[in-house]
Amino acid sequence: MFEGIKSALHWRLAKNLRKSDPEKAARHLVLAATGRGADVSKARRAVGFLVADKMYSDARTVCREHISAGDPSGFWRHYESFVDELGRSNRHEEVPRSKIKIALFNDTDFRVNIGCRLTSQGLKQQILGAFPEAEITSIGFNFAAFRQEFPKNTSSERNEVSDTESRLSAAYGKDAIDHITAADFVILQPEGSLDHRTTAEGLATFFTPVLAARKLGKPFAVLNGTIPIYDGERSDYLRRLFREFGHVAARDEISAEYYGIEFLADAAFLRIAPEPWSERDGCLITTGARNNAEEDVGILKAALRACQALKLRPVVLTHAVERFNAYEAEIIARGGVFAETASIERAAETISKCRLHIGGRYHMAIFGLLCNVPSLLFDVKTHKNQWLEQYSPLIKLVHPQTDLNAAAVTLLSDGVSQDHRETGMADKYLHFLKRAYS
Repeated sequence: MFEGIKSALHWRLAKNLRKSDPEKAARHLVLAATGRGADVSKARRAVGFLVADKMYSDARTVCREHISAGDPSGFWRHYESFVDELGRSNRHEEVPRSKIKIALFNDTDFRVNIGCRLTSQGLKQQILGAFPEAEITSIGFNFAAFRQEFPKNTSSERNEVSDTESRLSAAYGKDAIDHITAADFVILQPEGSLDHRTTAEGLATFFTPVLAARKLGKPFAVLNGTIPIYDGERSDYLRRLFREFGHVAARDEISAEYYGIEFLADAAFLRIAPEPWSERDGCLITTGARNNAEEDVGILKAALRACQALKLRPVVLTHAVERFNAYEAEIIARGGVFAETASIERAAETISKCRLHIGGRYHMAIFGLLCNVPSLLFDVKTHKNQWLEQYSPLIKLVHPQTDLNAAAVTLLSDGVSQDHRETGMADKYLHFLKRAYS
């Protein structure tokens, strides 16, 4: 009992100190997350805080402590690989050797979400392929900017955004304009940030990096994202904007055709596929990007029933893993995995041991394709998954009423192809980037 009280005290102190003294807060988080009195759910939250604050050594200490205690679900072994990946990336960033400075806006390379890193790393790989000596500065997006109001535009130019610098600062940080000014090339990656709730005002804020680059006469490009199918004012605004920009590409054909822009299949496909595993006895289970907890638990329950029927181990590997806490013991008892995140390499190894993916995650379905794992993919509030079904015969869209057992048997009986990438896909990225820069 005394140990539990001490752990709770360290947790409270850490929360109070995170903004004022991150290093001291990290020490308290480690103490709160380790030892006999440590609560497992708080330990998982603590390691997330440490990663967010870039305290990678402390995060690894927490992982190692829990691995030494047994780690029956594999949660901590997978998480440790993610921490190590972040540590390596951070060290590489500290040694720039550039001739071309590139500002990459809305970067997703350091997020807990595996799919975000998969697509971001694929894009960075192509940028460095086009410009081998480039220094890439990654600038993340602040979603709170979608809810912020700015002065109304009084310009006679329809696509001229008022108060661009304030919008940039709110959406991408106070140094955003300096990054653009210093850059030789500005790239905006829409990824999955825009959705049907984004207002016309929000769109104007989101695209400020390339609007500012154009105003400053800098080369720029927009690529590797999905643009929702808007109508009315939002659709008209984006069509005009994209015509003026010129170098705009969507990562799915539905967006590309609707807006009359170029199509470049998602950069996640550019990841080198891992070596195949001969023994595949797992079923990867994921959540949906914009699902609520009830919807995700519904997917999990259906997936667990399918695992039982197909005699597969449940392999939960998804950012919203805490929604499934009530089922962790059952998953462990079945010899499964219960993990939130992992390095790309560790995730590839885990996914390659699966025969099937059931869930709603677009990028995890792509990762599955790279590992020759077909997907029963829930259609979740975005057309990305619809496009993916069109793109690959190994993706079958399902819904809550689908008989997953029958759908899985049909999908698995069709066999698995060994190559799911477009011919010359990497070259298309390189040509697009070089055209935009020139």
